[in-house]
Amino acid sequence: MEVKSRKFTEFISGNKQFVIPVFQRDYSWQAKKHCAQLFRDVVRAGARRAMGHHFLGAIVCIPSADHALGFPKGLVIDGQQRLATLILLLAAMRDHIRDRSLTSVGGLTAEQIHDYYLTNRHLSGIDKYRLLLRSHDQEALRRLIDGKPDARFSKRAIQIAYTYFLDEIAKAGDDPDPDQIMRGIHALGIVEVTLNPAEDDPQAIFESLNATGLELKKSDLIRNSILMRLSESEQTAMYSEYWKEIEDLFRGHDRVFDNFARDYLDLKKQNLTQTRTDDIYPDFREYWIEQRHDRELDSALSDMVRHARHYAALRIGPDSSPAREDRYRRLRQLRASPAITVMWLLEWRHSVPSSTERDYLACLDLIESYLVRRAVCGWSTRAYDKVFAFVTAKMDHRDPLTALKVAFFRRPERYDYPDDDDFRKALVEDDLYHRRVCKLVLDRLENDGSKEPSETSQYTIEHVLPQSPRLSREWTEMLGDDWPDIQQTWMHRLGNLTLTGYNAEYSDRPFDEKKTMTDGFADSAVRLNRFINEQSVWTEEQIRARTERLADQALSIWSPLRVSQDSVDAAILRDRREEAAGRSVRDIRMSDHTAPLFKRLQRLVLDIADDITEITETKSVSYHRARYFLEVVPQRNRLHLLLAPEFDSLISPPAKTQNLRTWTYVAGSRYKRDSGSIFSVTDNEDTMDAALELIRQAYDAAG
Repeated sequence: MEVKSRKFTEFISGNKQFVIPVFQRDYSWQAKKHCAQLFRDVVRAGARRAMGHHFLGAIVCIPSADHALGFPKGLVIDGQQRLATLILLLAAMRDHIRDRSLTSVGGLTAEQIHDYYLTNRHLSGIDKYRLLLRSHDQEALRRLIDGKPDARFSKRAIQIAYTYFLDEIAKAGDDPDPDQIMRGIHALGIVEVTLNPAEDDPQAIFESLNATGLELKKSDLIRNSILMRLSESEQTAMYSEYWKEIEDLFRGHDRVFDNFARDYLDLKKQNLTQTRTDDIYPDFREYWIEQRHDRELDSALSDMVRHARHYAALRIGPDSSPAREDRYRRLRQLRASPAITVMWLLEWRHSVPSSTERDYLACLDLIESYLVRRAVCGWSTRAYDKVFAFVTAKMDHRDPLTALKVAFFRRPERYDYPDDDDFRKALVEDDLYHRRVCKLVLDRLENDGSKEPSETSQYTIEHVLPQSPRLSREWTEMLGDDWPDIQQTWMHRLGNLTLTGYNAEYSDRPFDEKKTMTDGFADSAVRLNRFINEQSVWTEEQIRARTERLADQALSIWSPLRVSQDSVDAAILRDRREEAAGRSVRDIRMSDHTAPLFKRLQRLVLDIADDITEITETKSVSYHRARYFLEVVPQRNRLHLLLAPEFDSLISPPAKTQNLRTWTYVAGSRYKRDSGSIFSVTDNEDTMDAALELIRQAYDAAG
């Protein structure tokens, strides 16, 4: 590494070229923030007649593969934003001289600025330009350097910055005058750091620098970690083939990319909890290093691009499939975090030949039902990301729809899937209007089952019975003496809410007017309004009846969780097997007295049938058929047998068999619970015979 201090104009002049590598970010400085600060620094530096250096920081370069003695090229590792901004300031100064027909500024003509700092005069093609930006910005910069700004790039940060400098120089007038600005540019100093490709690690140096200016986004950091250590030609190839598509998918959606990186990482690592925001980049970098050891870079990036397409379709849209996009749009409206689960399902859809689109859509419907039911019930929506990370980690590829149902069944306890009773009660009795999900519920009720769906995006929610505390005489007479209580009870409930494009026109009008006015309920094309139009009055009775009808419809749209116990038991057993992989019964500590006793019991249990699975726990051994039925917990002088059947269901249980409810604790047990039975085996022959009879009953009950 070579480090030296020098003036910026000396650093930039001469026959040379600075190249911004593809792993760097686009030009990102904001005109009124970062460019304004730099311009103030330049003006202050120009006011010092002694021309002392005003240091801007370091610019770190590494020689390009095209580096030649007569025409050196450097890849800019750090400082690209400052370098590009100063080039733009010089271009603006050159154009100010031309526009005002000035002879020179600060002793330099427009042509001299152009030749000394912006271009390599005697070269052509891309070698002509002193600075080459990434592909997204280079065309805009080229046109500025050539003196031909293009309106197509007027909203790009790079052209905004150039225009800002041009305006500031023009506004400066006599204080500061353009000569002072030019003196300031000459007074700028930088620390030039040149890396040795054979000795220095550019990635490590890049991460250790505390660069000034705009903080790097996670997408920038992740792109750098993937591409920076490659050769220049590999960087370009990998960027063009893969990373550019990822950038294009998430352009303008930085936060969505951050979420994608986190969810992709959690998906690949099968994390049961979501990665913390601060850990996304370091954890991703560590994961990617492992990937480079295990697979080809092309394969790893191809996998990431495929998942990025899935993620962007869900979170940003639109998807090319109308059926998918319809469901994605609703998931976006719910503002939840099922993306990791959807990404897993899409990968299953992509990679498993037997997968069907129907099953995939059914999975999306199940996710929507879970989220809508909880939202309508007013249950907590916090930390859904953790729920879906858990759900995804518990799924398998054999039957994703069943796996998703099982995973929902086994979700963390505080994130219940509302049953029909809870859902219906909330639909019928609760204030739906102030739930964020209200519009989505009404939209779905409007278009459920229709091949000619209404375009509801421009509709708003209408209260048939107005919510205004000052009801008209017609309304109070219709409702009766209890009208304040009726209004307070029913105005925000489902049965009183509908959709309309004429909310302002309906206002608080009497019911008859709302029906018969131009574009009133009688003329409405909204299906939700048919029942309303059929009523001659609108009282508690009609609102209640409509509420019940719409609740029935909602229960048919957003289905409950239906999953067989056998599927749940099979999933639990698979988890137990995976968890116990590598353990051996020999690892369980047993006394000299209980070890032979266990071996004998073990033989008797496994001889009962061929479908028994033995799993070594940390301090016990459990046995499973379709589900768990027995746990053997070694003690010093005996074996505790915990049996799954309820004590009351046992047929003639032997003496000393006890109900587990009477035990508050069983040392070493994993399956201790409030129900079941417990029996102790000693070296007494009678206890072994009695134990075998109990175990057979437990085995039969677990079938």
